[in-house]
Amino acid sequence: MLQHPNASDEVLDLASSYALGLLQPPETAEFERHLQGCPVCREEVKAIQGVSARMALAAPTLQPAPRLRQQLLARLRPEHMIVRAEEGAWEATPYPGIEVRRLFVDKVTGAITTLLRAAAGAVYPAHRHGGTEQVYVIDGDLIFEDHKLETGDYEISSGSTEHLSITTETGCTALIIHNLADKVHR
Repeated sequence: MLQHPNASDEVLDLASSYALGLLQPPETAEFERHLQGCPVCREEVKAIQGVSARMALAAPTLQPAPRLRQQLLARLRPEHMIVRAEEGAWEATPYPGIEVRRLFVDKVTGAITTLLRAAAGAVYPAHRHGGTEQVYVIDGDLIFEDHKLETGDYEISSGSTEHLSITTETGCTALIIHNLADKVHR
């Protein structure tokens, strides 16, 4: 694009679209290159951004109706849900001998309720908790770096804590409540 001598309708349209984030990525990149050499367009973008910021601040703050929040949360988190034993399938993980069956994902908090099934000797890698982790061993054992959980044992770990790799001698089925923000160390 050439340097513009004045703010024509074309310049105003392009500057407005850019300032409001309405251009597609290739057009945005091209216009940003143009802005480096065109003071007329730079001034128009600056003016439009200033006006749009003032308009946003001038808009009255509205409180949504209380039932709107309840309706939104109801869409994200059902009031009642049943997962039958025959529903859902066990899914392989990238870790040999370990399968999971996701029961529920809370889209509001990021909490995930999962059944974990591990074959004898399977290893789950080191990981950092993105939120609270709760583990209930339904059957078998889970061996951590400094302790062992067996059938009927329960453990809770706070968010941002870490586990080194976890293994099992006999195999294991466990109910785990963890978080979408968990990070596995590779």
